[in-house]
Amino acid sequence: MDKLRVAFIGAGRHANASLYPSLRLAPIEVVALCALPQDEETARQTARLFGVPRVYLHVDDLLRAERDNIDACLVAVQPPDYFELVQRLLVAGLPLFCEKPAAGSVTQARALEDAALRAGIAVQVGFMKRHAAAYRLARTRMSASDFGPPTSFYGKFVVGGGLYPDEYTYLVDNPIHLVDLARYFMGEVADVKVQRAEWPGPSWSYAVSLRFESGAVGLLNFATTQSWRQHNEYAEITGAGRFVTVDNVVRYRYYPPEGPGEAWEPNFTVPADRNNSLLLMGYAAELAHFAEVASGAAAPLATLTDARRALELIDQIYVAGGGVLDPGQTAGAW
Repeated sequence: MDKLRVAFIGAGRHANASLYPSLRLAPIEVVALCALPQDEETARQTARLFGVPRVYLHVDDLLRAERDNIDACLVAVQPPDYFELVQRLLVAGLPLFCEKPAAGSVTQARALEDAALRAGIAVQVGFMKRHAAAYRLARTRMSASDFGPPTSFYGKFVVGGGLYPDEYTYLVDNPIHLVDLARYFMGEVADVKVQRAEWPGPSWSYAVSLRFESGAVGLLNFATTQSWRQHNEYAEITGAGRFVTVDNVVRYRYYPPEGPGEAWEPNFTVPADRNNSLLLMGYAAELAHFAEVASGAAAPLATLTDARRALELIDQIYVAGGGVLDPGQTAGAW
C-alpha cells in the first residue's frame, strides 16, 4: 500500500525508544514533528535521528502548515496532555493513533470518546499487546469452536521499582496493559476485588480478583518488586478442557485435553524483520494496522472506549486497594 503521510506529535522517551523506530516496519512516513516549546531541543534531535524534515512547537502551527500534506496524526504525549490535543485534531478531521492511556482520566477519556463519535473520526489507541504475534495466535486459537467459552484468565505483569513518581501513575502506565488484555480475551468485568501490599522504596504488589460478565473469573498479579531485566509477563486463558498460554510476550502454547498441542516462538538466530522485538511486542504491528485504519480499510482494534474502560478498571483497582482519587485526578509524568 502507499505510505500513510503523518505528523507525529511527541518526542519523549517512549516515542523515541519504541514508536519512531517501529515506523521502519510500517507503511507510514512522518513528514512533520510537533512537540511542546520546552521540548524543542529534544524534538529537533528526534527529527534529525529519524529523518523528519520539519519541526513545529505548537499544534496550531503544525495544522496551519501541514494539514493538506498529511493523512493522519500519531500522538504520544504525557496523559494530561492528550485532552486538548486530541480535541483539536478531531476538529481538524484527522484519523488519530494515540498511545495508551490516550487520556489523563476517565472523565477525559469519556469526553474524547464522545467527541470522536460525534466527529465520525477513527481513533486507535496504542494497546500494543493486542497486536503482539503470540497474543494474536492465542486469540485465534480461542476463536475455534472446540475451545469453548473462556472460563478463566490468569495474568502476571511485574517490573522493578523506582520507575514511577507515584502509585497511580504506575497503575495507569504499566498494569493497564494486563487489565486491557483481560478485557480483550474475556470481555467486560462485572466485579473487582483487590489485595494490595506496600513495601519500602516505595514499591507495591497487587493481587486482583475479577469476575467477568460472562461468569468467568480472573486473577491478575502486578507489582514493582521484581526486575524488568528478567522474566516479567505471562498470560493463561482456559476454555473448556483446554487452554493457551503466552509466556513473556514471545512464546505461545496451546494445550488440548490430551495429546500434542501446538507451540510457537520466534527464531531469534535469523536477523529478519519478523524477529524484530518491536514487531513481536506489537509496536510495529499496531502502526501497520493504523495505516489500514486511517485508509478506511479496517476498524481500530483498540478504541477510545477500550481506553475509557481500562482507565475505569484501573480506578476501581486503585480505590479497592485503599487509594483515594481526587476529583479530576490524572496520571502524572514519567
